Amino acid sequence: MMKTLESLSQKRRSKNEIMFFELCVSEFNSVKHNESIFDGWDADVILMDEKVAVLWNGKWHYEKITEKHSVTQVQNRDRLKVKAITKIGWTPYIIKDMGRHNKGFVKAEFEKFKQWLKNHLELSK
Repeated sequence: MMKTLESLSQKRRSKNEIMFFELCVSEFNSVKHNESIFDGWDADVILMDEKVAVLWNGKWHYEKITEKHSVTQVQNRDRLKVKAITKIGWTPYIIKDMGRHNKGFVKAEFEKFKQWLKNHLELSK
C-alpha cells in the first residue's frame, strides 16, 4: 500500500510541533502548516495574517542522528529556507526543540512566541 505525501509529512511532524500548531490555530485566524509558499520552501507553522513562518527545529537540526545524516547539510538548508522566507517580506521564528514530547515545553514556547509576536507587530507599525 502506497502512502500519500500528506501522510508521510504528518509522520515527520513531532507531537510537540503538532501541539504548537494546534495552539496557534486556537489563537490566530489564518494558520497553515508545511506549505511550500516560500519559493519552494515550507515552514512548520505559517501565520498568514502576521506573515510569520515558524520553524520547529528538532534535534536533527543540531546533532548527528544517523550514519547518513549530515548536520551541515541540514543547517545549510535551514539558512536557505530563512533567506527565502525573508526575501518575500516574511519573518522567520525558530524554535529549538531538543527533547521528547513535553506539553509544558510547548506551552512555554507558545507563550514566548505570543510575547515575541506582540512586540514584533508593535515594532512593525
